[in-house]
Amino acid sequence: MERKLIYAKQMAESIGHRRLGSSGLKISVIGFGTWLNFSTNEDQRPLISKAMDEGVCHFDTADMYGALPGWSEILLGKSLEGITRSSYVLSTKVHARVGKWPNDAGLSRKHIMESCDKSLTRLNTDYIDVYYCHRFDPDTPLHETVDALATLKNQGKILYAGISMWPAEAIGEFSRLAKEAKLQVVANQVQYNVLQRPDEDVLAVCRDEGIGLIAYSPLAQGLLSGKYREDNTNTNDLRGNIPYRNKWLKRITDDRSKVEALQVFFQLCDQYEVQYVDAAISWVLAQPNVACALCGFSSDEQLLNVLSYDPYELPGELLNALNLLNTVNPVSHA
Repeated sequence: MERKLIYAKQMAESIGHRRLGSSGLKISVIGFGTWLNFSTNEDQRPLISKAMDEGVCHFDTADMYGALPGWSEILLGKSLEGITRSSYVLSTKVHARVGKWPNDAGLSRKHIMESCDKSLTRLNTDYIDVYYCHRFDPDTPLHETVDALATLKNQGKILYAGISMWPAEAIGEFSRLAKEAKLQVVANQVQYNVLQRPDEDVLAVCRDEGIGLIAYSPLAQGLLSGKYREDNTNTNDLRGNIPYRNKWLKRITDDRSKVEALQVFFQLCDQYEVQYVDAAISWVLAQPNVACALCGFSSDEQLLNVLSYDPYELPGELLNALNLLNTVNPVSHA
């Protein structure tokens, strides 16, 4: 840990930026997510300021994150207040149920248009850089969804469109319709880590369509950091040990094949003397078409721990071994 704290600033200054898909939009290779860490009403501004000092300029949220719909958007908006808008890239999402009425969910024109306006208000911004369709909606024609997003783009409310965890065939058709509407689909946010990987057909269609990958949960709910190992006795206050908050982690720990793969991951890192977080972050950023590893930070220590990764310290033999690590493709939703 001492090495990480000493060298974090030096490493973070070179964390770098990548183009998102085939667009001209550049984002930091480490992104700041708000899925589970923005669930209380704590002041997150100091942590966000620290992240930006360290080179992070991509912030991601969704209308359904937090204790109540819109909670994380409000908190993120307050945390970014007063910061030059051009200095960061902001993304949020639409699809999840946020109310009791029939049109309070999905990707209909009505829900998209109404949800975008509400998100803009909560985020206290004039525009959203990347507006994600959080899941595929089989009840709404794709052309209707594309038309709504194109309208928002023409109104200046969104700059780019994205999708998250869609099936490959829907991604291809969505991209075709978007091109006809002069709408850029630049990102697919997918669960991507050593233990959980997208389907190959999803990776292929995103590559072919110029859609970049945003890898969320790159540390597999913290499992890849080693903090839940049996020899770590300081785990009582960790989220994974809170019954009502650990259902995503249990999708891994209840799967024997993933638990076995996790143990092999630790053994390989120990063998090559690479710290677990370094290996996990470096691995996902080494995967083709990945623009950003999206992490959830709740403390300065977690932030510096991730930002201290050095991709050049990952031996090629370890990278190849992790590529071949036996995993099972997930069915998971964030």
